[in-house]
Amino acid sequence: MRSRHIRPRGRRRRAAAALGIATLIASSVTLAGQVAYAAPEAVAAPVPAELGTAPEPPAVPGSLLPDGRFVEDASGWTSQRGGTLALSDDAASGAHSLSVTNRENTQSGPFADVQGKLELGATYRMTGKLKYDEGAAAQQFNFTFCPSNFNGCVDYGNSFTKGRWGTFTREFTAEDRHVAASWFFVETPWGSSALQDFKVDELSLVKIADAPEAPAYTNLESVQTKPIGDHNPLVGHKFGADPHHLIYNGRLYIYSTDDTQQYEANSKDANGLPTQPNGYGAITRLNVMSTSDMVNWVDHGSVPIAREGGAAPWARNSWAPAAIEKDGKVYLYFCDSGTGTAVVVGGSPLGPWTDPVGKKIIPDTVSPEYIANGGFPAGMWLFDPEVFIDDDGQGYLYFGGNSVIGTSPNQQGPQNPKSTRVAKLEDDMVTLAGDPVEIDAPGIFEASSMFKHDGRYYYSYSSNFQVTPEPGKYPERGAIAYMMTDDPMDLSSAKYAGVAFQNPAVHFGAGNGGNNHSDMFTFKGETYLTYHAQTRGAAWAAALGTPGATQGYRSVHIDKLEFNEDGTIKPVQGTRAGVDQVESFDPYRTFEAETLAWQLGISTEQADAPSVEFPEHNGGGNMLLADVNDGDFAAVAGVDFGDGAKTVSTRVKPLVEGASVQVRLDDVDGQVVAEIPVDGTLGEWTTVEAPVTGATGEHDVFFVFAGADGAAADADLLEVDNWAFAADDALAFTVEVLDRCLAGKQIMQTVRVVNEDDVAATFVVESAFGRRELGAVDPGAARSAAINTRHSQVDAGSLTVTATATVDGEQVEVQRDIPTEAASCG
Repeated sequence: MRSRHIRPRGRRRRAAAALGIATLIASSVTLAGQVAYAAPEAVAAPVPAELGTAPEPPAVPGSLLPDGRFVEDASGWTSQRGGTLALSDDAASGAHSLSVTNRENTQSGPFADVQGKLELGATYRMTGKLKYDEGAAAQQFNFTFCPSNFNGCVDYGNSFTKGRWGTFTREFTAEDRHVAASWFFVETPWGSSALQDFKVDELSLVKIADAPEAPAYTNLESVQTKPIGDHNPLVGHKFGADPHHLIYNGRLYIYSTDDTQQYEANSKDANGLPTQPNGYGAITRLNVMSTSDMVNWVDHGSVPIAREGGAAPWARNSWAPAAIEKDGKVYLYFCDSGTGTAVVVGGSPLGPWTDPVGKKIIPDTVSPEYIANGGFPAGMWLFDPEVFIDDDGQGYLYFGGNSVIGTSPNQQGPQNPKSTRVAKLEDDMVTLAGDPVEIDAPGIFEASSMFKHDGRYYYSYSSNFQVTPEPGKYPERGAIAYMMTDDPMDLSSAKYAGVAFQNPAVHFGAGNGGNNHSDMFTFKGETYLTYHAQTRGAAWAAALGTPGATQGYRSVHIDKLEFNEDGTIKPVQGTRAGVDQVESFDPYRTFEAETLAWQLGISTEQADAPSVEFPEHNGGGNMLLADVNDGDFAAVAGVDFGDGAKTVSTRVKPLVEGASVQVRLDDVDGQVVAEIPVDGTLGEWTTVEAPVTGATGEHDVFFVFAGADGAAADADLLEVDNWAFAADDALAFTVEVLDRCLAGKQIMQTVRVVNEDDVAATFVVESAFGRRELGAVDPGAARSAAINTRHSQVDAGSLTVTATATVDGEQVEVQRDIPTEAASCG
């Protein structure tokens, strides 16, 4: 019997040139100004008669703000909402700073007129220094741009330490909101009670890069959001956030928050570029995709969770999934916005799903006594679940978040908010085994995750944007920090170990700031970090001339995670290259067309027929390629053809006459080894095939779609369900399945096999309704077998045809999975 050996891949694929409330309030750049008010008459800043004359720093060339050094006066700086501006001799440099006193609200800082000064798409650097002497030990101040009605402001927050001058600097690319701004001003966060006096100095705003030239693109479908050769983001055709892993039947599954659903609900410009920030309120689905090699990802679509039609219709939203397998069942936890955590249970990674409780397990099933006794302080978000099963079978649930919780005088945060909890689970994985226990994670914000490696437990989380960093004690802002412990419930602040991954903005630049959410796991002997970044949105924005305008829609990434000798984590670098392919891709089988390393232009849609490749999914999660236009492509990486492929076939639905699929090697313009004519009745599913020439060894494979000459460029050509290659030494045969009604009551499946090889072969047909042996069939001959389903109605499915023959003294066996259509005698 011949067998195939799949070689491990050790080389890196070539590179091409070319975001809850985890979801919700986590960004250091947030929208503000939810109320409108009229701006009263400006108040000029008085100038003291006598102040010192220390040397001043040089003026900042090109600053768009009035002189922020305050050398002799405060010309151009006004107070628009009360408060008093005056020069002070307590300066960061030079003789003077600008003092703000008598504040009555959180928008009574110094204002500067910026109307008409910012250019769409240009990049700016904003800098300043600030000092305050009253109030909390650490305090956030916002550097804000607002329109005249103060609706739709843009805040850039920075934490300062009481009693000393602190520095703020931020680079940003101007969006519509910046261009529409009338005012720049400095304030404490809107609506807070922080009304202390403060001083500012060395304020400047300069353009550091012009807006790019007019874009070459006119629509988003033509933007290569995942460049060929890169392995991040995992997929380029949809958004996803808050990723979490599941290992099932030797495959890695990644679940994520379906940001695409919010993108579809929000406003967009004529090209499809989002004009409205994410928001998360429309998200009721969770994405699912899987891989066996870390590079080629099968899009399994989404799990409907909340509202009508979902597995938990009582829920409003589904964010931040966490999944785990136990005794063959998949437990999928999610948060219903910030109000609680729930779970649905599936018979496979794609369901079918049931709701075992019918309500949230956090907090609805937590004892009222626990809540009444202060177990969940005011402001604690009961979201971002993490599930973990230890080696002894004990399950744990982690959840919670926010940077400041509780009420005065017992308010906590942002250094040690103590806003997350852990609880043991009963064996049913849906019932708490005792009250939740407090976690004291320094600088915690959200995104709990638990991981065990070499006997140690690693609790990781996203830090908040107000924490004051301190090496070895408190993390940087918006980072993935972690703790190391010998007990998964012992998570005191002393267990803090450092930062594993900085905010995505550090790695990917403008437009990638905001919240951070990750998961650590081991798969096939390697350890990884999966996280999200706004790289797909950044590619759109850059291509259409508005770089940085990502609007908070996120994409899933994976990068390698490594450890030091003492068990601490080496800081993970976020990359577009991603990780190595860990095994070659086997083409000699039926595999899903929605298996993607790269793509352009296409989308995926739910298929009616179950997956041939994944029968363990119980009929769920099969997708197909759709929205296929001329020049679009789908690509698979690291395909091992061995000694050579003989044929390629595909199950397609033609939508226009004359379309074809070119099979190319290594690039979209690479060598053509096959051209498949898309023949058949329009609108009907059929299987088409073509010979393959020159496909040997290992290559990236591009399926490039082409329309007939003269066809409209935007015409949808076809839909594609799956692909299959046959090896050069394989047996060639075709299979046809016909359904008919027996006595008008029972469906009979007739399977006809044609031996198209030059040797005789023996054929066996197996389906869910029986097994038939066709016996030996000569070259060029055909033979049929009938299988009585004994049902008047059958769903779409598949059957297997096995051919066996002797070739050059060796026995060869080929199995082929054949899709079958739904049928009814009714």
